[in-house]
Amino acid sequence: MPAKPPPIPELVYQRVMKVARFDGHMIMWIAGIGALLAAAGGNYTAAMVACLVAGTGAMEIQGSQQLARGDEMGVNWLVRAQLLLMFVILAYATWQLTHFNEEFYRELIPQFREYTEQASRRYKVDNPYDALDDAQLMLLFRMCHTLLYATVGFVTCIYQGLMARYYHKRRAAIAQALDGLYGME
Repeated sequence: MPAKPPPIPELVYQRVMKVARFDGHMIMWIAGIGALLAAAGGNYTAAMVACLVAGTGAMEIQGSQQLARGDEMGVNWLVRAQLLLMFVILAYATWQLTHFNEEFYRELIPQFREYTEQASRRYKVDNPYDALDDAQLMLLFRMCHTLLYATVGFVTCIYQGLMARYYHKRRAAIAQALDGLYGME
């Protein structure tokens, strides 16, 4: 079976541009909305983190704009945006793992009990949470909280790491495409 030929540099360049623009804009929109919602809810730490995340989206857009102008240093912006995004999310996930807000979850217990009771009546099943006292529910909430932020950290390492690698591995093809498009050395 013959080896697969390398992709055409111009197509690699176009694909990287599409990915960078889409990813950058999505990060900015989602993080921007998240920042507004967090600030409106009084969670200023999450709002600041969301603003930092939105900034990494802006960095990615900056990188794609530099590439569009023929500056191959835009790839550096793309890679660094992914690495900074990974750092910000990992720092926030670590902070969440080490700062469990017990008061927040304690206030949720009555709502949780009411919701599970309504659900058990609606679906005509026994409520498995009736047997748990408040301390056991707090332990359950703590375990879910830990699982959530550990998963966020793990997925972030994989996704952002692979995105940074994606951009970095296409650096030579992008330089070749820019040389063909703009006649640069």
